[in-house]
Amino acid sequence: MIELGIDECMTAIREGKMFHAAVNDGAFFVKIEEYTNFVCTAIHNGHRLRAGLVENCALSEAERLREEDPYTADIAVNMPITVVANDSRYEYDLNRPPETCVYEEAWGQVVWSEPLSDAEKATSLEKHTAFYTVLDVLYEQLESLHPQVQVFDVHSYNYRRPGMGDVPLFNIGTEQLDTQRWQADIDQWVERLGRISLPGIEVRAAINEVFYGRGYQTTFAGKRCKNTLVLPTELKKVFMDELSGEPRSDVLEVLHAEFEQAISDHVLSRSEQ
Repeated sequence: MIELGIDECMTAIREGKMFHAAVNDGAFFVKIEEYTNFVCTAIHNGHRLRAGLVENCALSEAERLREEDPYTADIAVNMPITVVANDSRYEYDLNRPPETCVYEEAWGQVVWSEPLSDAEKATSLEKHTAFYTVLDVLYEQLESLHPQVQVFDVHSYNYRRPGMGDVPLFNIGTEQLDTQRWQADIDQWVERLGRISLPGIEVRAAINEVFYGRGYQTTFAGKRCKNTLVLPTELKKVFMDELSGEPRSDVLEVLHAEFEQAISDHVLSRSEQ
C-alpha cells in the first residue's frame, strides 16, 4: 500500500492507474485493481480519532464501537474497487451532510467533554470534504467508462435493542433512489441477498424495513452522478457481538464469501440484460 495526498489520488484516478493507497494521512483507503462498473464502500468502518480529540471524547472506545460499523470493510475486501473510511464517524460522519457531520450529541450521549473549538470542527469538515472530493472524481471516471455504475454502500446495525422485533438480515434503503429507473436493480439485489446462506442464521432481505437510505453518500451521488446507483445496504450485526465488538469469525468468514459472490452475481446479471 502506498500513501497519497488528495490531489495525488485524484490524479491517479483520472489517469486510470491501479493502486491501493492510504489517502489524506490514512483517513481512508482507496483500492482500484480494475476500473469496473461497481464500487464497494464501507464509510462507517473506521474507529480512529485524530490526536487531540481522543482525550476530549466523553465516550469510551466500547461506546464508540457500538455505533460504528466494524468489519464492514472485510465483507467485500476482495472486490476490485473498495473505498474504506478509517476515521471514526464520531470525528466526522461521512453519511451526514457537511452541516451536521460533526456530532455534539449522538444516540442520546454527549460526545465531547468540552465543546470542540471552531478550528477543530473545521479540520473535521475539511476531512469530510476531502473524502467526497475523491469520491466525486472516482464516480466521474467510472461513468466515463461505463453506461451505469453501481455502489454497494455497506453498513451494519445493532438489533439487540428493546422493541426491535423480527428485523431482516439485510435492509436496503431506497427513499432517495429513482425507483422508476432503478427498481429492477433494487429488486434483483434484494432477491440475491435473500439467497445468501449463513450457519444457523435466518436470512431475510427487505426494503425500507429498518432504514430508509437517507444517508449523505446517496444524496451526494444522486445530485452529482447521473448514471450511478448507490445501494445503501444495512447488515444486521449477526457476525459480531454488538456489545463487546468481538467478531463471530465463523459467521464473518461465510458472510464474506457469500456477500462477495452475491455482488459478483448481481453485477453479472445486470450486465447481461
